Amino acid sequence: MSGLLVQVSGMTKRFPGILALDSVSFDIFRGEVHGIVGENGAGKSTLMKILAGSQTADEGSITLEGRQVRFHNPLEAQRAGIGIVYQELSVFPNLSIAENVFANRQPGISGLLRRHELHRRTRNLLDLFGLPMDPGTPVRMLGMADRQITEILRAVSLDPKVLILDEPTSSLTQAEVERLFQLVEQLKLRGLTVLYISHQLDEILRLSDRVTVLRDGKYIGTLEKSAATEEKLVSMMVGRAVDLYKASARSGRAGKVVLKAEEVGYGKVVARASFDLHEGEILGFAGLVGAGRTELARTVFGITPPDKGRLFVDGEPYAARTPREAITRGIALVPEDRKTQGLFLPMLIRDNMAAPQLDRVSRFGWIDEKMIDEVTRAYISRVGIVSRGPRQHAMTLSGGNQQKLMLSLWLALRPRILIVDEPTRGIDVGAKLEIHNLLRTLADDGVAIMLISSELPEIITMSDRVAVMHEGTLRAILPREEATQERIMAIASGIAMSGA
Repeated sequence: MSGLLVQVSGMTKRFPGILALDSVSFDIFRGEVHGIVGENGAGKSTLMKILAGSQTADEGSITLEGRQVRFHNPLEAQRAGIGIVYQELSVFPNLSIAENVFANRQPGISGLLRRHELHRRTRNLLDLFGLPMDPGTPVRMLGMADRQITEILRAVSLDPKVLILDEPTSSLTQAEVERLFQLVEQLKLRGLTVLYISHQLDEILRLSDRVTVLRDGKYIGTLEKSAATEEKLVSMMVGRAVDLYKASARSGRAGKVVLKAEEVGYGKVVARASFDLHEGEILGFAGLVGAGRTELARTVFGITPPDKGRLFVDGEPYAARTPREAITRGIALVPEDRKTQGLFLPMLIRDNMAAPQLDRVSRFGWIDEKMIDEVTRAYISRVGIVSRGPRQHAMTLSGGNQQKLMLSLWLALRPRILIVDEPTRGIDVGAKLEIHNLLRTLADDGVAIMLISSELPEIITMSDRVAVMHEGTLRAILPREEATQERIMAIASGIAMSGA
Protein backbone atom coordinates (compact mmCIF):
# COMPACT_ATOMS: atom_id res chain seq x y z
CA MET A 1 0.00 0.00 0.00
CA SER A 2 1.41 3.35 -1.00
CA GLY A 3 -0.83 6.16 0.18
CA LEU A 4 -4.34 7.46 0.16
CA LEU A 5 -6.28 6.83 -3.08
CA VAL A 6 -9.96 7.42 -2.25
CA GLN A 7 -11.50 9.37 0.62
CA VAL A 8 -15.23 9.06 1.32
CA SER A 9 -16.50 11.88 3.56
CA GLY A 10 -19.94 12.32 5.15
CA MET A 11 -21.71 10.12 2.59
CA THR A 12 -25.49 10.22 3.13
CA LYS A 13 -28.25 8.69 1.01
CA ARG A 14 -31.98 8.68 1.69
CA PHE A 15 -34.76 6.68 0.09
CA PRO A 16 -38.46 7.05 0.95
CA GLY A 17 -38.74 5.98 4.58
CA ILE A 18 -35.12 4.73 4.71
CA LEU A 19 -31.81 6.35 5.65
CA ALA A 20 -29.55 4.01 3.66
CA LEU A 21 -26.28 5.82 4.48
CA ASP A 22 -25.78 8.08 7.45
CA SER A 23 -22.70 10.30 7.14
CA VAL A 24 -20.28 7.48 6.24
CA SER A 25 -16.57 8.40 6.07
CA PHE A 26 -13.55 6.12 5.44
CA ASP A 27 -10.31 5.94 3.45
CA ILE A 28 -9.11 3.53 0.77
CA PHE A 29 -5.37 3.08 0.16
CA ARG A 30 -3.62 2.46 -3.13
CA GLY A 31 -2.85 -1.21 -3.87
CA GLU A 32 -4.89 -2.74 -1.03
CA VAL A 33 -7.66 -5.31 -0.89
CA HIS A 34 -10.22 -3.52 1.27
CA GLY A 35 -13.03 -5.69 2.65
CA ILE A 36 -16.50 -4.18 3.18
CA VAL A 37 -18.82 -6.10 5.53
CA GLY A 38 -22.18 -5.56 7.18
CA GLU A 39 -25.58 -7.16 7.51
CA ASN A 40 -28.15 -6.94 4.72
CA GLY A 41 -29.44 -3.38 4.80
CA ALA A 42 -26.22 -2.01 6.31
CA GLY A 43 -25.65 0.22 3.29
CA LYS A 44 -22.89 -1.69 1.47
CA SER A 45 -24.61 -1.89 -1.92
CA THR A 46 -25.77 1.73 -1.78
CA LEU A 47 -22.23 2.89 -1.00
CA MET A 48 -20.75 0.84 -3.85
CA LYS A 49 -23.37 2.11 -6.32
CA ILE A 50 -22.51 5.70 -5.40
CA LEU A 51 -18.80 5.00 -5.89
CA ALA A 52 -19.56 3.36 -9.25
CA GLY A 53 -21.82 6.18 -10.46
CA SER A 54 -25.13 4.30 -10.66
CA GLN A 55 -26.55 6.34 -7.75
CA THR A 56 -25.80 9.82 -6.44
CA ALA A 57 -25.41 10.80 -2.79
CA ASP A 58 -27.65 13.35 -1.09
CA GLU A 59 -24.73 14.65 0.97
CA GLY A 60 -21.01 14.02 1.27
CA SER A 61 -18.06 13.84 -1.09
CA ILE A 62 -15.63 11.49 -2.82
CA THR A 63 -12.00 12.50 -3.23
CA LEU A 64 -10.00 10.49 -5.79
CA GLU A 65 -6.23 11.05 -5.94
CA GLY A 66 -6.63 14.35 -4.13
CA ARG A 67 -9.37 15.65 -6.46
CA GLN A 68 -13.01 15.86 -5.43
CA VAL A 69 -15.28 13.99 -7.87
CA ARG A 70 -19.01 13.47 -8.29
CA PHE A 71 -20.32 10.84 -10.69
CA HIS A 72 -23.70 11.24 -12.37
CA ASN A 73 -23.57 7.92 -14.25
CA PRO A 74 -21.41 4.77 -14.47
CA LEU A 75 -19.55 6.02 -17.56
CA GLU A 76 -18.21 9.01 -15.62
CA ALA A 77 -17.02 6.67 -12.85
CA GLN A 78 -15.35 4.36 -15.41
CA ARG A 79 -13.51 7.27 -17.01
CA ALA A 80 -12.30 8.37 -13.56
CA GLY A 81 -10.97 4.87 -12.82
CA ILE A 82 -13.73 3.12 -10.84
CA GLY A 83 -14.78 -0.32 -12.08
CA ILE A 84 -17.40 -2.63 -10.60
CA VAL A 85 -18.48 -6.25 -11.04
CA TYR A 86 -21.95 -6.78 -9.61
CA GLN A 87 -23.19 -9.98 -7.99
CA GLU A 88 -25.61 -10.52 -10.90
CA LEU A 89 -23.35 -11.10 -13.89
CA SER A 90 -24.04 -9.28 -17.17
CA VAL A 91 -22.04 -11.37 -19.63
CA PHE A 92 -23.45 -12.24 -23.05
CA PRO A 93 -23.54 -16.06 -23.18
CA ASN A 94 -23.66 -16.35 -26.98
CA LEU A 95 -20.61 -14.12 -27.48
CA SER A 96 -16.99 -15.19 -27.02
CA ILE A 97 -14.76 -14.31 -24.10
CA ALA A 98 -13.02 -11.70 -26.25
CA GLU A 99 -16.30 -10.17 -27.44
CA ASN A 100 -17.47 -9.92 -23.83
CA VAL A 101 -14.22 -8.42 -22.51
CA PHE A 102 -14.27 -5.69 -25.16
CA ALA A 103 -18.04 -5.31 -25.52
CA ASN A 104 -18.86 -1.99 -27.25
CA ARG A 105 -15.10 -1.36 -27.64
CA GLN A 106 -14.16 -3.98 -30.21
CA PRO A 107 -11.32 -2.91 -32.55
CA GLY A 108 -12.33 -2.36 -36.16
CA ILE A 109 -11.92 -0.33 -39.31
CA SER A 110 -14.86 1.22 -41.15
CA GLY A 111 -17.31 -0.87 -39.17
CA LEU A 112 -15.45 -4.14 -39.82
CA LEU A 113 -14.35 -6.12 -36.76
CA ARG A 114 -10.61 -6.83 -36.55
CA ARG A 115 -11.03 -10.23 -34.92
CA HIS A 116 -7.30 -10.98 -34.85
CA GLU A 117 -6.62 -7.75 -32.93
CA LEU A 118 -9.56 -8.45 -30.60
CA HIS A 119 -8.18 -11.88 -29.73
CA ARG A 120 -4.64 -10.53 -29.36
CA ARG A 121 -5.73 -7.93 -26.79
CA THR A 122 -7.76 -10.50 -24.89
CA ARG A 123 -4.90 -13.01 -24.96
CA ASN A 124 -2.59 -10.33 -23.50
CA LEU A 125 -5.02 -9.86 -20.60
CA LEU A 126 -5.38 -13.60 -20.04
CA ASP A 127 -1.60 -14.10 -20.12
CA LEU A 128 -1.14 -11.20 -17.71
CA PHE A 129 -2.95 -13.23 -15.05
CA GLY A 130 -1.85 -16.68 -16.18
CA LEU A 131 -5.35 -17.72 -17.28
CA PRO A 132 -5.40 -20.70 -19.71
CA MET A 133 -8.56 -19.65 -21.57
CA ASP A 134 -9.18 -19.40 -25.32
CA PRO A 135 -10.39 -15.88 -26.26
CA GLY A 136 -12.72 -17.39 -28.87
CA THR A 137 -14.61 -19.66 -26.47
CA PRO A 138 -18.34 -18.83 -26.23
CA VAL A 139 -19.18 -17.74 -22.67
CA ARG A 140 -22.12 -20.17 -22.55
CA MET A 141 -19.56 -22.99 -22.48
CA LEU A 142 -17.83 -21.61 -19.37
CA GLY A 143 -18.43 -22.48 -15.73
CA MET A 144 -19.56 -19.81 -13.28
CA ALA A 145 -16.01 -19.00 -12.15
CA ASP A 146 -14.77 -18.38 -15.69
CA ARG A 147 -17.85 -16.26 -16.42
CA GLN A 148 -17.02 -14.25 -13.30
CA ILE A 149 -13.40 -13.93 -14.42
CA THR A 150 -14.54 -12.79 -17.89
CA GLU A 151 -16.53 -9.99 -16.30
CA ILE A 152 -13.60 -9.02 -14.09
CA LEU A 153 -11.31 -8.92 -17.14
CA ARG A 154 -13.81 -6.62 -18.86
CA ALA A 155 -13.50 -4.21 -15.92
CA VAL A 156 -9.69 -4.60 -15.80
CA SER A 157 -9.42 -3.87 -19.54
CA LEU A 158 -10.67 -0.34 -18.77
CA ASP A 159 -7.52 0.18 -16.64
CA PRO A 160 -9.30 1.09 -13.40
CA LYS A 161 -7.64 2.45 -10.29
CA VAL A 162 -10.28 0.80 -8.06
CA LEU A 163 -12.16 -2.43 -8.79
CA ILE A 164 -15.29 -3.21 -6.75
CA LEU A 165 -16.25 -6.90 -6.44
CA ASP A 166 -19.74 -7.43 -4.99
CA GLU A 167 -20.29 -10.93 -3.56
CA PRO A 168 -18.10 -12.50 -6.28
CA THR A 169 -18.19 -16.06 -4.90
CA SER A 170 -21.92 -16.41 -4.17
CA SER A 171 -22.50 -18.93 -7.00
CA LEU A 172 -19.10 -20.65 -7.07
CA THR A 173 -17.84 -24.04 -5.92
CA GLN A 174 -14.88 -24.18 -3.54
CA ALA A 175 -12.46 -25.00 -6.37
CA GLU A 176 -13.82 -22.05 -8.38
CA VAL A 177 -13.48 -19.79 -5.34
CA GLU A 178 -9.77 -20.65 -5.16
CA ARG A 179 -9.32 -19.63 -8.80
CA LEU A 180 -11.01 -16.32 -8.12
CA PHE A 181 -8.84 -15.72 -5.04
CA GLN A 182 -5.72 -16.24 -7.15
CA LEU A 183 -6.94 -13.62 -9.61
CA VAL A 184 -7.67 -11.11 -6.82
CA GLU A 185 -4.19 -11.64 -5.41
CA GLN A 186 -2.72 -11.09 -8.89
CA LEU A 187 -4.68 -7.85 -9.24
CA LYS A 188 -3.28 -6.65 -5.94
CA LEU A 189 0.30 -7.53 -6.93
CA ARG A 190 -0.13 -5.39 -10.03
CA GLY A 191 -1.09 -2.39 -7.91
CA LEU A 192 -4.85 -2.42 -8.41
CA THR A 193 -7.01 -1.45 -5.44
CA VAL A 194 -9.83 -3.93 -4.81
CA LEU A 195 -12.97 -3.28 -2.75
CA TYR A 196 -14.22 -6.75 -1.79
CA ILE A 197 -17.80 -7.10 -0.48
CA SER A 198 -18.83 -10.47 0.94
CA HIS A 199 -20.92 -12.13 3.63
CA GLN A 200 -18.27 -14.87 3.84
CA LEU A 201 -16.05 -13.66 6.65
CA ASP A 202 -13.42 -16.33 6.01
CA GLU A 203 -12.96 -14.85 2.53
CA ILE A 204 -12.75 -11.33 3.93
CA LEU A 205 -10.15 -12.34 6.52
CA ARG A 206 -8.06 -14.23 3.98
CA LEU A 207 -7.93 -11.57 1.25
CA SER A 208 -8.26 -8.18 2.94
CA ASP A 209 -5.50 -5.89 4.13
CA ARG A 210 -8.12 -3.86 5.99
CA VAL A 211 -11.82 -4.36 6.68
CA THR A 212 -14.49 -1.66 7.03
CA VAL A 213 -17.71 -2.48 8.91
CA LEU A 214 -21.09 -0.82 8.27
CA ARG A 215 -24.19 -1.22 10.43
CA ASP A 216 -27.63 0.34 9.83
CA GLY A 217 -26.15 2.77 7.30
CA LYS A 218 -23.44 3.98 9.68
CA TYR A 219 -19.67 3.59 9.62
CA ILE A 220 -18.62 1.46 12.61
CA GLY A 221 -14.89 1.16 12.07
CA THR A 222 -11.98 -0.14 10.00
CA LEU A 223 -9.71 -2.94 11.23
CA GLU A 224 -6.19 -3.78 10.09
CA LYS A 225 -5.67 -7.38 9.01
CA SER A 226 -3.72 -8.12 12.20
CA ALA A 227 -6.65 -6.99 14.39
CA ALA A 228 -9.50 -8.53 12.38
CA THR A 229 -11.05 -11.76 13.65
CA GLU A 230 -14.39 -13.33 12.78
CA GLU A 231 -15.66 -12.76 16.32
CA LYS A 232 -14.65 -9.09 16.27
CA LEU A 233 -16.23 -8.46 12.85
CA VAL A 234 -19.49 -10.18 13.81
CA SER A 235 -19.68 -8.17 17.02
CA MET A 236 -19.18 -4.91 15.10
CA MET A 237 -21.72 -5.92 12.44
CA VAL A 238 -24.57 -6.81 14.80
CA GLY A 239 -23.67 -4.61 17.77
CA ARG A 240 -23.23 -7.47 20.20
CA ALA A 241 -21.20 -10.62 20.69
CA VAL A 242 -22.61 -13.52 18.66
CA ASP A 243 -21.48 -17.15 18.59
CA LEU A 244 -22.90 -18.13 15.21
CA TYR A 245 -21.84 -21.75 15.38
CA LYS A 246 -22.64 -22.48 18.99
CA ALA A 247 -23.79 -26.07 19.31
CA SER A 248 -27.52 -26.49 19.72
CA ALA A 249 -28.78 -26.85 23.26
CA ARG A 250 -31.44 -29.27 22.02
CA SER A 251 -31.38 -32.73 23.54
CA GLY A 252 -31.44 -34.42 20.14
CA ARG A 253 -34.21 -36.76 21.31
CA ALA A 254 -36.52 -37.48 18.41
CA GLY A 255 -39.94 -39.02 18.07
CA LYS A 256 -41.34 -41.57 15.68
CA VAL A 257 -40.12 -42.06 12.12
CA VAL A 258 -42.14 -39.81 9.80
CA LEU A 259 -40.14 -40.29 6.58
CA LYS A 260 -38.34 -43.43 5.53
CA ALA A 261 -36.26 -43.94 2.37
CA GLU A 262 -35.22 -47.40 1.22
CA GLU A 263 -32.60 -47.51 -1.56
CA VAL A 264 -34.18 -44.47 -3.21
CA GLY A 265 -32.66 -43.28 -6.47
CA TYR A 266 -33.31 -41.07 -9.48
CA GLY A 267 -31.44 -41.51 -12.75
CA LYS A 268 -27.67 -41.15 -12.42
CA VAL A 269 -27.69 -38.24 -9.94
CA VAL A 270 -29.09 -40.18 -6.96
CA ALA A 271 -27.75 -43.73 -7.06
CA ARG A 272 -28.86 -44.96 -3.66
CA ALA A 273 -30.09 -43.36 -0.45
CA SER A 274 -31.55 -45.02 2.64
CA PHE A 275 -32.42 -43.08 5.79
CA ASP A 276 -35.02 -42.49 8.50
CA LEU A 277 -36.17 -38.98 9.48
CA HIS A 278 -37.73 -38.65 12.91
CA GLU A 279 -40.33 -36.27 14.27
CA GLY A 280 -38.57 -33.31 15.91
CA GLU A 281 -35.17 -34.17 14.36
CA ILE A 282 -32.80 -32.07 12.27
CA LEU A 283 -31.06 -34.47 9.89
CA GLY A 284 -28.19 -32.71 8.11
CA PHE A 285 -27.10 -33.68 4.61
CA ALA A 286 -23.44 -33.03 3.80
CA GLY A 287 -21.41 -33.70 0.67
CA LEU A 288 -19.35 -32.10 -2.06
CA VAL A 289 -20.92 -30.27 -5.01
CA GLY A 290 -22.56 -32.88 -7.25
CA ALA A 291 -22.99 -35.43 -4.46
CA GLY A 292 -26.75 -35.56 -5.06
CA ARG A 293 -28.10 -33.81 -1.97
CA THR A 294 -30.33 -31.30 -3.81
CA GLU A 295 -31.43 -33.99 -6.25
CA LEU A 296 -32.45 -36.24 -3.35
CA ALA A 297 -34.51 -33.39 -1.87
CA ARG A 298 -36.26 -32.83 -5.21
CA THR A 299 -37.00 -36.55 -5.41
CA VAL A 300 -38.58 -36.64 -1.96
CA PHE A 301 -40.65 -33.58 -2.88
CA GLY A 302 -41.98 -35.10 -6.10
CA ILE A 303 -40.22 -32.79 -8.56
CA THR A 304 -38.19 -35.72 -9.92
CA PRO A 305 -40.03 -38.80 -8.58
CA PRO A 306 -37.77 -41.77 -7.72
CA ASP A 307 -37.28 -44.42 -10.37
CA LYS A 308 -35.96 -46.96 -7.86
CA GLY A 309 -36.42 -47.71 -4.19
CA ARG A 310 -39.34 -46.83 -1.91
CA LEU A 311 -40.45 -43.93 0.29
CA PHE A 312 -42.78 -44.09 3.30
CA VAL A 313 -44.55 -41.35 5.27
CA ASP A 314 -45.84 -42.39 8.69
CA GLY A 315 -45.22 -46.01 7.71
CA GLU A 316 -47.42 -45.85 4.62
CA PRO A 317 -46.06 -46.01 1.04
CA TYR A 318 -45.46 -42.57 -0.40
CA ALA A 319 -44.94 -42.03 -4.12
CA ALA A 320 -45.52 -38.35 -4.91
CA ARG A 321 -45.39 -37.68 -8.65
CA THR A 322 -45.80 -33.90 -8.22
CA PRO A 323 -44.96 -31.31 -5.55
CA ARG A 324 -48.68 -30.81 -4.92
CA GLU A 325 -48.99 -34.45 -3.86
CA ALA A 326 -46.02 -33.96 -1.52
CA ILE A 327 -47.65 -30.87 -0.01
CA THR A 328 -50.84 -32.83 0.69
CA ARG A 329 -48.73 -35.31 2.68
CA GLY A 330 -47.29 -32.50 4.81
CA ILE A 331 -43.94 -32.07 3.04
CA ALA A 332 -42.47 -28.67 2.11
CA LEU A 333 -39.27 -27.78 0.25
CA VAL A 334 -37.42 -24.47 0.63
CA PRO A 335 -35.16 -24.45 -2.48
CA GLU A 336 -31.54 -23.31 -2.61
CA ASP A 337 -32.02 -20.34 -4.98
CA ARG A 338 -34.59 -17.84 -3.76
CA LYS A 339 -34.31 -15.70 -6.90
CA THR A 340 -35.02 -18.32 -9.56
CA GLN A 341 -36.77 -21.10 -7.62
CA GLY A 342 -38.19 -19.71 -4.41
CA LEU A 343 -39.88 -16.33 -4.81
CA PHE A 344 -41.85 -14.24 -7.28
CA LEU A 345 -39.63 -11.19 -6.75
CA PRO A 346 -41.69 -8.65 -8.78
CA MET A 347 -44.79 -9.55 -6.75
CA LEU A 348 -45.93 -8.35 -3.33
CA ILE A 349 -45.01 -10.13 -0.10
CA ARG A 350 -48.66 -11.12 0.37
CA ASP A 351 -48.87 -12.58 -3.14
CA ASN A 352 -45.81 -14.72 -2.48
CA MET A 353 -47.41 -15.93 0.75
CA ALA A 354 -50.60 -16.83 -1.10
CA ALA A 355 -48.93 -18.77 -3.92
CA PRO A 356 -48.42 -22.18 -2.21
CA GLN A 357 -51.80 -22.10 -0.44
CA LEU A 358 -54.29 -20.68 -2.89
CA ASP A 359 -56.86 -23.31 -1.94
CA ARG A 360 -56.64 -22.24 1.71
CA VAL A 361 -56.94 -18.49 1.16
CA SER A 362 -59.61 -18.50 -1.52
CA ARG A 363 -63.36 -19.08 -1.61
CA PHE A 364 -65.27 -20.06 -4.72
CA GLY A 365 -62.22 -19.24 -6.83
CA TRP A 366 -61.65 -15.78 -5.32
CA ILE A 367 -58.74 -14.95 -3.00
CA ASP A 368 -59.84 -13.79 0.45
CA GLU A 369 -57.87 -10.53 0.59
CA LYS A 370 -58.43 -10.05 4.31
CA MET A 371 -57.32 -13.58 5.14
CA ILE A 372 -54.07 -13.46 3.14
CA ASP A 373 -53.20 -10.06 4.64
CA GLU A 374 -53.76 -11.48 8.15
CA VAL A 375 -51.64 -14.57 7.41
CA THR A 376 -48.88 -12.44 5.90
CA ARG A 377 -48.77 -10.05 8.86
CA ALA A 378 -48.67 -12.99 11.27
CA TYR A 379 -45.64 -14.52 9.56
CA ILE A 380 -43.89 -11.19 9.09
CA SER A 381 -44.09 -10.88 12.86
CA ARG A 382 -43.29 -14.53 13.66
CA VAL A 383 -40.22 -14.79 11.42
CA GLY A 384 -39.07 -11.20 11.91
CA ILE A 385 -39.21 -9.96 8.31
CA VAL A 386 -38.15 -6.31 8.24
CA SER A 387 -40.62 -4.72 5.82
CA ARG A 388 -43.22 -2.02 5.36
CA GLY A 389 -45.99 -4.62 5.41
CA PRO A 390 -47.75 -7.21 3.22
CA ARG A 391 -47.97 -4.93 0.19
CA GLN A 392 -44.25 -4.32 -0.22
CA HIS A 393 -42.64 -5.88 -3.30
CA ALA A 394 -40.44 -8.89 -2.51
CA MET A 395 -37.60 -7.61 -4.69
CA THR A 396 -37.18 -4.56 -2.42
CA LEU A 397 -36.40 -6.71 0.64
CA SER A 398 -32.82 -7.37 1.71
CA GLY A 399 -31.37 -10.80 0.95
CA GLY A 400 -31.85 -12.01 4.51
CA ASN A 401 -35.47 -10.87 4.57
CA GLN A 402 -36.13 -12.50 1.20
CA GLN A 403 -34.77 -15.73 2.66
CA LYS A 404 -37.06 -15.41 5.68
CA LEU A 405 -40.01 -14.71 3.38
CA MET A 406 -39.25 -17.87 1.41
CA LEU A 407 -39.27 -19.86 4.65
CA SER A 408 -42.49 -18.19 5.74
CA LEU A 409 -44.55 -19.07 2.71
CA TRP A 410 -43.84 -22.76 3.31
CA LEU A 411 -44.19 -22.56 7.09
CA ALA A 412 -47.66 -21.13 6.54
CA LEU A 413 -48.63 -24.59 5.23
CA ARG A 414 -47.69 -26.01 8.66
CA PRO A 415 -45.64 -28.90 7.22
CA ARG A 416 -44.71 -31.98 9.25
CA ILE A 417 -41.58 -32.52 7.13
CA LEU A 418 -39.54 -29.49 6.09
CA ILE A 419 -36.68 -29.74 3.59
CA VAL A 420 -34.39 -26.70 3.58
CA ASP A 421 -31.69 -26.49 0.91
CA GLU A 422 -28.86 -24.01 1.69
CA PRO A 423 -31.17 -21.93 3.94
CA THR A 424 -28.51 -19.33 4.84
CA ARG A 425 -26.60 -18.96 1.57
CA GLY A 426 -25.77 -15.35 0.73
CA ILE A 427 -27.21 -13.73 3.85
CA ASP A 428 -25.60 -11.84 6.70
CA VAL A 429 -24.69 -13.25 10.10
CA GLY A 430 -27.65 -11.68 11.91
CA ALA A 431 -30.21 -13.17 9.52
CA LYS A 432 -28.31 -16.47 9.58
CA LEU A 433 -28.58 -16.64 13.37
CA GLU A 434 -32.31 -15.87 13.21
CA ILE A 435 -32.89 -18.67 10.70
CA HIS A 436 -30.86 -21.10 12.82
CA ASN A 437 -33.01 -20.26 15.84
CA LEU A 438 -36.19 -20.60 13.80
CA LEU A 439 -35.22 -24.07 12.55
CA ARG A 440 -34.37 -25.19 16.07
CA THR A 441 -37.73 -23.91 17.33
CA LEU A 442 -39.56 -25.76 14.55
CA ALA A 443 -37.77 -28.99 15.45
CA ASP A 444 -38.59 -28.48 19.12
CA ASP A 445 -42.24 -28.18 18.05
CA GLY A 446 -42.03 -31.58 16.35
CA VAL A 447 -41.30 -30.68 12.73
CA ALA A 448 -38.93 -33.16 11.03
CA ILE A 449 -36.24 -31.23 9.14
CA MET A 450 -33.91 -32.25 6.31
CA LEU A 451 -31.12 -29.63 6.34
CA ILE A 452 -28.86 -29.40 3.28
CA SER A 453 -25.87 -27.09 3.62
CA SER A 454 -22.40 -26.68 2.12
CA GLU A 455 -21.19 -25.03 5.33
CA LEU A 456 -19.83 -27.80 7.52
CA PRO A 457 -19.89 -25.72 10.74
CA GLU A 458 -23.61 -25.10 10.10
CA ILE A 459 -24.29 -28.80 9.47
CA ILE A 460 -22.36 -29.90 12.56
CA THR A 461 -23.85 -27.42 15.01
CA MET A 462 -27.44 -27.60 13.75
CA SER A 463 -27.90 -31.33 13.15
CA ASP A 464 -28.88 -34.15 15.48
CA ARG A 465 -27.39 -36.56 12.93
CA VAL A 466 -25.43 -36.00 9.71
CA ALA A 467 -26.05 -37.96 6.50
CA VAL A 468 -23.00 -37.86 4.21
CA MET A 469 -23.36 -38.31 0.45
CA HIS A 470 -20.71 -39.17 -2.13
CA GLU A 471 -21.34 -39.40 -5.89
CA GLY A 472 -25.08 -39.91 -5.52
CA THR A 473 -24.90 -42.47 -2.73
CA LEU A 474 -25.67 -41.89 0.94
CA ARG A 475 -22.50 -43.39 2.48
CA ALA A 476 -23.00 -42.86 6.20
CA ILE A 477 -25.23 -41.36 8.88
CA LEU A 478 -23.18 -40.06 11.79
CA PRO A 479 -24.47 -39.27 15.29
CA ARG A 480 -23.72 -35.74 16.44
CA GLU A 481 -20.81 -36.73 18.66
CA GLU A 482 -19.02 -38.41 15.73
CA ALA A 483 -19.73 -35.73 13.11
CA THR A 484 -16.44 -33.86 12.90
CA GLN A 485 -15.36 -31.86 9.85
CA GLU A 486 -12.51 -34.29 9.22
CA ARG A 487 -14.76 -37.36 9.38
CA ILE A 488 -17.44 -35.82 7.17
CA MET A 489 -14.92 -34.68 4.53
CA ALA A 490 -13.21 -38.07 4.47
CA ILE A 491 -16.52 -39.77 3.65
CA ALA A 492 -17.75 -37.02 1.31
CA SER A 493 -14.56 -37.14 -0.74
CA GLY A 494 -14.50 -40.95 -0.96
CA ILE A 495 -11.39 -41.40 1.20
CA ALA A 496 -13.47 -43.27 3.81
CA MET A 497 -16.27 -45.17 2.09
CA SER A 498 -18.56 -45.58 5.10
CA GLY A 499 -19.15 -44.33 8.61
CA ALA A 500 -16.89 -46.98 10.06
